[in-house]
Amino acid sequence: MRVLAVNQFYLPDHSATAQLLGELCEDLATAGHEVDVIASRGTYLGGQRLPRAETRGGVVVRRTFSTSLGKKSIAHRLADYATFWSSAIFRAMVSRKPNVVLALTTPPMIALGMAQVARARSVPLVTWNQDVYPETAAELGVLSRSGTVYRTLQRMARRTHQLATRVIALSQGMADRLLEEGAGADKVRVIPNWADGRLIRPLSPSENPFRRKNGFEERFLVMYSGNIGAGHDVETLLGAAAILARTLPEALLVFVGDGARRHQAERLAEGAANVRFLPYQPKAELAASLSAADVHLVSLRAGLEGLLVPSKLYGILASGRPVCYIGPPTCEGAKVVRDNDLGWEGRNGDEAGLAQAVAKLAKDGIRWDSICRRARAVFEAQYDRPICVGRWLDTLTEGL
Repeated sequence: MRVLAVNQFYLPDHSATAQLLGELCEDLATAGHEVDVIASRGTYLGGQRLPRAETRGGVVVRRTFSTSLGKKSIAHRLADYATFWSSAIFRAMVSRKPNVVLALTTPPMIALGMAQVARARSVPLVTWNQDVYPETAAELGVLSRSGTVYRTLQRMARRTHQLATRVIALSQGMADRLLEEGAGADKVRVIPNWADGRLIRPLSPSENPFRRKNGFEERFLVMYSGNIGAGHDVETLLGAAAILARTLPEALLVFVGDGARRHQAERLAEGAANVRFLPYQPKAELAASLSAADVHLVSLRAGLEGLLVPSKLYGILASGRPVCYIGPPTCEGAKVVRDNDLGWEGRNGDEAGLAQAVAKLAKDGIRWDSICRRARAVFEAQYDRPICVGRWLDTLTEGL
């Protein structure tokens, strides 16, 4: 099988979609399939230029022209989107004819461009929805549902669903949203994101090099790792940290990563002695950084359930650590934590509840150990990389 995959970002970029697509493509190549990737030369945070062409893990990567202004403003994002959108469509039209086109839905509407390419070249299209657009933009206040731009983008999204052969959702909640937006029930498949259990594994806190390097040995480490994006609730997390400064002095909240709301989080945490910020960690060190935490935080802003799925959850489970989730109760993350008793889940704004949950985990070593073992078991049964990639392979070859 020859696969043409299209996304704005690709390895070695740190963005979640770059990492996930890279792992999927490399596994497909290892399985004997030919995989070409079209991506941007820019990076998620902007400012860098990647090679025009290279082969990574058996995958041929061709990077087209686009600006690389980053996420500092809507204008910068639009410029990066628009330049990549136009150059990617041209590259896809002149590339080797594939058996199937795989298009992520980032940037918004790139999948519609790829739908036109797939139609012109008489090949099936599979869309990989990491969010539901433009509903996500409306919920975040970027677009007005009564505006012309929103209605136009909604029509374009519906047209993409009509032209796609398969529509991939990350959860059943997202699948339900996509059905509401016009995706046919016969097309929608649910495949969650994943983590690599060979790379990320539980490590004892007492032997963890990340804790030693950063001076965390004596702290109860509460970690938020990954994208600090517009869809995440940092206010509740930092409000809980302020309470823990009084009630659990040994607790330290560490943000590891970057994103659109990092600067806002840093402003909110100004002067807090029990909050620290660290950059993204190299992929090879994820086992140490994720296992360094005593408890992980996952958040989603109210109203985004079914529109976004916090994929950082799967790396946390791979590291075998408890989860404290803040967000809507119907989100996939809330359900996984609640149904498997993996920690605690609460609503946006419940700073006291979150602080109390962290304190209870810090004082109950028996329950902490039990949750750690259960988290890894749930991961191995449902969210390990080979399991999810196997489902992707079945979907990509379906009907060929």
